[in-house]
Amino acid sequence: MNKAIEISSGTILRTIFIILLLWFLFAVRNILLLLFISMIIVSAIDPVVDRLQRKKIPRALTVIVLYVFLLSLVGFTIFLLVPPLTAEMEGLGKSFPQLIEKLSGYFQAVRNFAVDHNLEQNVADFMSTAASRISQAGANIFTGTITFLGGIFEFIIILSIAFYMTVQEKGTKKFFASILPEDHKEYVMDLVERIEYKMGRWLQGQILLMLLVFGLDYLGLLAIGAPYALILALIAGILEIIPYIGPIVSAVIAVVFSLLHGPVTALLVLALFAGVQQLEGYVLTPLVMRRAVGLNPVVVIVALLVGAKLAGVVGVIVSVPIATVLSEIVNDLTKKPEKTSEEKEG
Repeated sequence: MNKAIEISSGTILRTIFIILLLWFLFAVRNILLLLFISMIIVSAIDPVVDRLQRKKIPRALTVIVLYVFLLSLVGFTIFLLVPPLTAEMEGLGKSFPQLIEKLSGYFQAVRNFAVDHNLEQNVADFMSTAASRISQAGANIFTGTITFLGGIFEFIIILSIAFYMTVQEKGTKKFFASILPEDHKEYVMDLVERIEYKMGRWLQGQILLMLLVFGLDYLGLLAIGAPYALILALIAGILEIIPYIGPIVSAVIAVVFSLLHGPVTALLVLALFAGVQQLEGYVLTPLVMRRAVGLNPVVVIVALLVGAKLAGVVGVIVSVPIATVLSEIVNDLTKKPEKTSEEKEG
């Protein structure tokens, strides 16, 4: 028996609205990304502002002082790191051909394969170009910095949004309350509070972990006498923001460049990075983060891949916080409703 399926005009209109809404959100994803990054910053500094407000210090003054202090600290750090970093990058460019020659010696089979298939000249041309670019990067580090900060306008927008959200007490919750229907406000306020708590702990913990990994790797590399200690430690600290994958990549890079001082140095560097990562995984992360995010490793890796595909480097950085937000929402949707006292008695 055939049954007629009727679709009301209201259902059609709601479907069209949802499709248009999804299309609109995708079209303005860059703006939403700026807003999300601002919310992460607010989540990190809001507890400090709240604490000082209870001591009768105005919120606006606290935020301005925090901004000035943090930006000055970043600027001073860059000022200190640029001269030695420039020297190391120029030296790296000069030593690059020597590194390739050593690698070729270690991997003779690969070299023979390249000769047999006429790939040696292509590889040599590529390495020569790479060495030239690395050397130029050291000489033009300020130009590279300016290019990297090409999104300075977006950076100012992020700081501005974070400023106005923090100056107003419970600014993030009030923002969402102003754009949401009355029926959903109570749930969304509770959700935003939980997410803010996790995001604030994530950012604070992540920055601290990056600094600790950078410091431990740098001191260890200096003690070993490994080449380009500052560059390699800086790479390790930056890649610490990418869970699971970042530490592996930084260790591989460090071991490869340590081969310039021979296989013994490379093995010592490998042992150093492995030791630091064990310390980070079993001591520092539980102590600093205390399961602030609590995501499954597979979920984290998938989130990193999706973030890289949709928004490049920035997508990789914010993929874990976004995955945490989605995880909270999914947990709420799949949570079984609690029974009332009447239902329990029945």
